[in-house]
Amino acid sequence: MKRTLGLTMSAMFLVSLISCGGGAPAVVQPVEPDGPKAPKIERVVIKQSKTPTPDWAASDTMWQEGSEGGKVWVYLRVEAEDPNKDTAKLLADGQKIAQMADAIKQLATHEFAKVTEGMAGEGAGLETYVFDAVAAVSKNVKTGGALNAGEYWEYVQEIKGSEEKTFYRYVLRFKIDYNAFKKAMQDAWNEQVNKVKEVNPELKDKGQQMTDAINNAEPELTAQDEVK
Repeated sequence: MKRTLGLTMSAMFLVSLISCGGGAPAVVQPVEPDGPKAPKIERVVIKQSKTPTPDWAASDTMWQEGSEGGKVWVYLRVEAEDPNKDTAKLLADGQKIAQMADAIKQLATHEFAKVTEGMAGEGAGLETYVFDAVAAVSKNVKTGGALNAGEYWEYVQEIKGSEEKTFYRYVLRFKIDYNAFKKAMQDAWNEQVNKVKEVNPELKDKGQQMTDAINNAEPELTAQDEVK
């Protein structure tokens, strides 16, 4: 009887251990990575219009500020790709208004941010007005009168894993008078200052500080050898 009871208790203890994780060690399944890695894209320039590639054509920056002929300019870059070289140029030319407007918006955002940083925190509370001013600058700068400042093309082979394609990349460069851009900034901000005085008079002094900072702002000139 004692033996039967002992066996029964042992069996119950074993079942308890197993149910509580005291049985055989669990097998840990390896974690599979989230899908295959994207294949690396490699680009090889087969032909190009100029050697070496101009810095402005190789850069990802859509705008630059630089001096040329004793005058300060804002340089804007647009580009397009197509299997046919002439079509690539036509596409770039056709997209220049939209792309230049986007570049102007980027530049205006940069310039207003630079001015605000220079105010040592005094620009707090003006964010909404700055946002509206940036939008106004991108609309008011007359890019239709931009002057040609260079063009560049290259014939590219792009390899992505087992796939490859060839196409022309055409880059066009334009320039506008920096003073015209700065005036657009000043006009856009003056309009916002009037709103500040009406809606948030407590920010009037800050608005005037921003006006003074914009009037005194200087362009970040690119080195002359990079402009060409």
